[in-house]
Amino acid sequence: MFDVIVIGAGPSGMMAAGRSAELDNKTLLLEKTDSPGKKLLLSGSHRCNITNNCSDEEDFIQNFSPTGKFLRNAFSVFFNRELLRFFRKRGLDVKIENNGRVFPVTDRSEDVLRVLVKYVKDSGCAILYRKEVSDIIKQGDVFEIAVKDNSRYSAKKVIVATGGLSYPKTGSTGFGFHIAKKLGHTVIEPKPGLTGVILKNDFLKEWQGVSFEDAAVGVYADERLIHKGRGEMIFTHFGISGPVILNMSRIVYDAISSGKRVFLSVDFKPGLNHRELDLLLHEKLRDNAVKKINNALKEIIPARLVRKILETARVDKDKRPAQVSKKEIRSILETLKGFRLAVESVRPIQEAMITCGGVSVKEIDPKTMESRITKGLYFAGELIDVDGSTGGSNLQAAFSTGWLAGTS
Repeated sequence: MFDVIVIGAGPSGMMAAGRSAELDNKTLLLEKTDSPGKKLLLSGSHRCNITNNCSDEEDFIQNFSPTGKFLRNAFSVFFNRELLRFFRKRGLDVKIENNGRVFPVTDRSEDVLRVLVKYVKDSGCAILYRKEVSDIIKQGDVFEIAVKDNSRYSAKKVIVATGGLSYPKTGSTGFGFHIAKKLGHTVIEPKPGLTGVILKNDFLKEWQGVSFEDAAVGVYADERLIHKGRGEMIFTHFGISGPVILNMSRIVYDAISSGKRVFLSVDFKPGLNHRELDLLLHEKLRDNAVKKINNALKEIIPARLVRKILETARVDKDKRPAQVSKKEIRSILETLKGFRLAVESVRPIQEAMITCGGVSVKEIDPKTMESRITKGLYFAGELIDVDGSTGGSNLQAAFSTGWLAGTS
């Protein structure tokens, strides 16, 4: 008989297990795969974006879906300050990059995982691998955990930290949603989050690999602006990706699911207003007076975009700058400041960085992470219906909810 059994050795599960054992609870951590933290190793392009250094908890919460306010109690107990102290105390130094993203100085997610595994073991928690849980049965005040290899374990309390549905090869199969439903919980429809957007446009092969460090993107549903963002963006074989796109993918998904016609409007030069861009364009036309306009435009935007930009603006690419009318220049400006991209869908949940949706936060006590429906059952991490933007918010939520569940 264990005091606590934690299911899932991801970031939230390891933090919960280590914290529980650290507080002298007899704790067991069960992991279905052959090793811990498989998804953690992939995070931040294998560098692990541990958290964000945003110091204000309320500002941090703004990076989450509307349910993000559920995290206030968890953050008040274990926020980024405590998380960074946790890692530094255990020998992992960090660095802060653009937009407040925090990474290990080694740029190795393996080093983050090593600290977490050592924490679990040093706390006295037992870890068992290749233990895929098939069922959780509540019998009085005791939970019976059935495993597919026919072994069984019992505990007074259980923390479910099995992740969502994204990256199934790492072990995330949605089992936690099944168990939550079985034990009386409402599960908000899981959907892809932080994923690329598939476009309908036929010129994408020509643009594949073209990236922008700064682009402004608006999401339109049936001609109405419903969201806008700004940041890094890259064209891909399927459409478009990059942080600014990933962060709006859930909004795109919801709009498409509701039957709306969706398109993106891209401002390729958000750092310049119309007048400033007009002056820059005139300057480049003067400097390239003997060349064709397509050559002049290559000094403003990536060369591979020029043909389609001029085609969209209805300007002959072979014209000399002196032959371009004021109306045509205005058309080029409008195209650069609002290029339309027709949306087909988003990449599937199996390819998404995170799962949106999950166990309803209304049925979880935010002060403890304990179920309001089944006493002794706790939740942590991605299977809770809270999702954040890129930049460290989701891992912070996993660590905070894991710590709080383990403490409780």
